[in-house]
Amino acid sequence: MKYVKCPRCGLNYILTDEDMCQVCKDELNRKKSIFDDSDYNELICPYCDKNILGLDEIMCSECRARRNKNKT
Repeated sequence: MKYVKCPRCGLNYILTDEDMCQVCKDELNRKKSIFDDSDYNELICPYCDKNILGLDEIMCSECRARRNKNKT
């Protein structure tokens, strides 16, 4: 068995008898790639890295409460 780079993307290796890699085949067939995160539009809090931010928030409510508690 001999491997070559995919001629379409140039990233993945395929067997010489294949025409392109599975990722490229899926893209051409309009299947969603496991690496496609276009539907993932939720932002995670940069302070705790676990809670989801609401619109126009820069930190989650838990981190904001903890910060306000530490200020007093």
